[in-house]
Amino acid sequence: MFEEILSATIRGATPLLLAALGEVISQRAGVLNIGIEGMMLIGAFFGMVGSFYTAEFVMFAPWFGLLMAGLSGLIAAALFALCAIKLRGDQVIVGTAMTLLALGLTEVIYQRLFGVTGIAQGVPAFQQIDIPLLSELPFVGRALFSHNILVFIAFLLMPCVYFFLYHTQLGLRIRACGEHPKAIATVGANVLRLRTMCLLFAGAMAGIAGGYLSLADVPYFTPGMTVGRGFIALAIVIFGKWHPVKACGAALLFGLGSALDARFQALGWGIPYQLWLMLPYLLCLAVLSGFVGRADAPLALGKPYVESE
Repeated sequence: MFEEILSATIRGATPLLLAALGEVISQRAGVLNIGIEGMMLIGAFFGMVGSFYTAEFVMFAPWFGLLMAGLSGLIAAALFALCAIKLRGDQVIVGTAMTLLALGLTEVIYQRLFGVTGIAQGVPAFQQIDIPLLSELPFVGRALFSHNILVFIAFLLMPCVYFFLYHTQLGLRIRACGEHPKAIATVGANVLRLRTMCLLFAGAMAGIAGGYLSLADVPYFTPGMTVGRGFIALAIVIFGKWHPVKACGAALLFGLGSALDARFQALGWGIPYQLWLMLPYLLCLAVLSGFVGRADAPLALGKPYVESE
């Protein structure tokens, strides 16, 4: 049972971690990407579409779908950047509109392409990979080293993002951009360009996180299939105090909530399954209620920057 729960925890944490890593970069630069839920949903949809229409190339199709997922998330982020950074719109309102747009757009296009009933199968997906020797370790071998390749990529990205953010000059500029944008502008940094780049990265990561859902978690798409994971990723960033390593730990905690939800339902205790479905979201509410202690956001987070100032 322990091995199954651990494996399910890692699988459940993967899309949250992918989205949260991009959001850490975005918020460190001062951009509050509330539209992450919509970007994940768009990524899930176009990832499925890309893989479905290239199904004859079985080995290539999931990767093309993942490329489509990341590209669609990046395009959505570009629209967000235009409205929130270039035109200085309210980031919360723009992000909310982005999510609502994604909900409607994906459902309409999905029904136009596949009908009301949609498709139940036929989408090439990423398959499980067993790492030789390591996957044969007792107790934790299969739980840690038998997953699809996107799981391994997600957890390898975490130290890369940490190193980039805290041990490179560009990472320092990004952090300064979210704390004191006027100060970093005085040394020649282009604040609007930096913020746009970080937001585009966050959008691509959110799209890839959505692609994971439709190309690895389940090989199909259903309207609204992200079911709030984007908002949970936002909570993870707060829980992790805008630090990639801590955000990884937070993602695993929420993944554990999802794993326990499925396990408790299987026990057949006679408790309505809807109560177990609430478990990950109760964790999210606990985080947002401040149960994890004080978390100081970047000082310029969510504040528009005007170059002429």
